[in-house]
Amino acid sequence: MSKAPIPPHLLTLRELQWEQARRDPLAFLSMFAYTLDQHDSVQPVKAFPAERPHLQHLTRLWQDNPCLVICKSRQMLCTWLFVGLALWDAMFHRGRLIILQSKRQDDAIGNRVAGDGLLGRAGFILDHIPGGRVLCPPSRSVFDKIEFPTLNSTIWAIPQGEDIIRQRTASGILADEAGFQDEFEGAYTAARPCIRGGGWYVALSTANPGFFQKLYADGVE
Repeated sequence: MSKAPIPPHLLTLRELQWEQARRDPLAFLSMFAYTLDQHDSVQPVKAFPAERPHLQHLTRLWQDNPCLVICKSRQMLCTWLFVGLALWDAMFHRGRLIILQSKRQDDAIGNRVAGDGLLGRAGFILDHIPGGRVLCPPSRSVFDKIEFPTLNSTIWAIPQGEDIIRQRTASGILADEAGFQDEFEGAYTAARPCIRGGGWYVALSTANPGFFQKLYADGVE
């Protein structure tokens, strides 16, 4: 028998904020997400600046569009943004398989203590959620994955290529620095069933000639 919901007036402020975060990814990013600025030796751990207009705009675009191809520049926090959104999706929804893809597996996995790589950034955000031990669903990390067993949701870091994407039914895929992935075209083609099936796909990259540039210039097909 499921428990009755706790009346709002009995919830703590943090619990009310967490409920807001569950409903709105921007609320999650603004109240619970922290990043690591490796250039700041005084205060390297910083609250995610969700108030920046371009980050708000990109978040709403992500909510409303199944496929985004974004040409970025450095210091825009786009990778942190979409890793945070991937974590939000996996942590607040059941049965999600979120794939984080980079050219090399080391770049996809990274290090959660150092806040680098894709999975490493997801782990860093997860580890620094205020009150996270009480609020967050149980999680476990195994090499290239962060799993939420009670939700049957997983975030999986993979190297470039189409094989893993083709073999799995992903709920969401983030391809970072896609313009520098030699096998990006095949991976994008393999991801099309995910997009058509109701999942989301984001390709991020700084400028580089190739398939990513063509996809960005011509528009998503």
